[in-house]
Amino acid sequence: MFFLRLSLCLIIIGASGAAGWILSGSIRERPRQLRSLQAALSRLETEISCSMTFLPEALQELGRLTAPPVNRLFADAAELLLLGDLSIQEAWRQAVLKAREYLVLTRDDEQILLDLGDNLGISHREDQSRHLRLARNALSQQEAEAQRAEEQLVRLYSALGWAAGGALVLIMA
Repeated sequence: MFFLRLSLCLIIIGASGAAGWILSGSIRERPRQLRSLQAALSRLETEISCSMTFLPEALQELGRLTAPPVNRLFADAAELLLLGDLSIQEAWRQAVLKAREYLVLTRDDEQILLDLGDNLGISHREDQSRHLRLARNALSQQEAEAQRAEEQLVRLYSALGWAAGGALVLIMA
C-alpha cells in the first residue's frame, strides 16, 4: 500500500512539473520564431535589392527556405498574391492575421509585420530595404524582450507546476 501511494505521489508531482514545462512552451518558442522572422526579412531584403526578384517569387522562395512554422507566413502571402485578386499589402495583411493560428506573436509583433506590409511593393527598392531593416530592428528589440521574459517565466511556470503537484500530494495525504 505504501509503494502504491508513493508511486501515485511521484506521478502527480511529475505530471504537474511536466504541465508547467508544457505551458511555458510558447514562451520558449517566441524568441526562436522572432529570430527566424528576422533572418527571413534579411533574406527578403537581399532578394529585393540585390537579386531584383519580384516580390511574389521572393515570398515563395522564403516559404521554401525559412524554418517552420515561420515559413507559412511567407508561403501564405505568396499564395494569396499569385491568386491575383489582392494587392501586396492586403495579401500580406491576411497572411499576418492568419499567422495568429500557428505563430507565437504578440500584438506588437503583429503590428511590426503589418506596418511592414503597408510599405511593401509601393516604393523603390532602397525604400523597401529601409522598411525591411526597420522591421528587423523592431523585431530584434521584441526578441530581446522575449528572451528576458523567457528567462523569468519559464522558471516560474516550471516551479509553479512542481509546487502545484506537491500541494496536491499534501492535500491528498
